[in-house]
Amino acid sequence: MKHYKLPLLGFALVLLIASCRKEDVRQTNEVDSITSGTATKAQWNSFGTWENSKAENVTTYYSKVADSSITTDVVNAGMVLVYKKSGNEIQSLPFQEKGSKTYWYYQASKGSVRINSDNNDGQNLSAQSFTYYIVTPQQLSNLEANGKTKFDLLQMSFEQAASLLK
Repeated sequence: MKHYKLPLLGFALVLLIASCRKEDVRQTNEVDSITSGTATKAQWNSFGTWENSKAENVTTYYSKVADSSITTDVVNAGMVLVYKKSGNEIQSLPFQEKGSKTYWYYQASKGSVRINSDNNDGQNLSAQSFTYYIVTPQQLSNLEANGKTKFDLLQMSFEQAASLLK
């Protein structure tokens, strides 16, 4: 097994480098700092390109936003709150659409947030818009000291989050 560690590490590094694509990178000027500096909010964005993967009973569509403000500290001890706008309705992710089998959720990792949609009906994904708040560990600690838990933040509507995080 010792003989395979170095080649496996090299292979994993090659895969990591090859998996990064130019279209995954987004300019950081698309992120606006909220006036009081409590949290960082991205502009509303729509994605023209969605990739997908098919499983036995569901297709997962996904798109990714690169953002250097999403640091390892944010991922490990802070949080990212994501919101979806369709028409006049804004929902916090994760959620399941009413009257549909479509489930929306996200995954934050260092340098990016990935938006996912599990569905089978091939809805018009480019008509959806998304935004997110980045809450640093220090900001989260301050919010928790004021009685707001992570669960409370995840349950907030966009309007409540915008008011609290301004």
